[in-house]
Amino acid sequence: MEFHDYPLLSYQDLMLTVLQTAARGRATLQECLARLRHTLAAANERPPVSAADMLQRLNAAKVYLAEAMLLTPLDGNGFAITARGRSVLAEHPMGVDDTVLMQFPEFRRFILRTSEPPSHDDPRDREYEEGYEAYCDGKPPTENPYEFDRIEHLAWENGWFTARDDDTAAQRR
Repeated sequence: MEFHDYPLLSYQDLMLTVLQTAARGRATLQECLARLRHTLAAANERPPVSAADMLQRLNAAKVYLAEAMLLTPLDGNGFAITARGRSVLAEHPMGVDDTVLMQFPEFRRFILRTSEPPSHDDPRDREYEEGYEAYCDGKPPTENPYEFDRIEHLAWENGWFTARDDDTAAQRR
């Protein structure tokens, strides 16, 4: 059984479940699971998925939402929706996925940090990522720390301008 075989277990719907649960106040993954089960029952769906698998997927959704600053952790296992999370929920009542989360620089940095390294060993990838992060941190392109006539300078600059282009594209959505 694949999660994508069941629309209510899609990534977008799991994120929506977590946000909606948190919108009611302090939430836990167990409460998200209860809401998800209620939604499945209302749709007369009974996917052959264990509670542990559902919790694992709900937790992944929670992590992504927290990295985008849509959720904030609370004491214990609890979490709450942020003002940004409420805004996103209002703008996307049918669900949230990575295309929505990518508009936030914190989430883009998270993706950069956790993505697989390139298959080749090019030291300029580091400078590219530094430039990307510099833009996300609000630094101007004039803060490029590398000598102008070096490949590292160009890699840093490419990262900075890619981040700017990503940010501009996200703002248009």
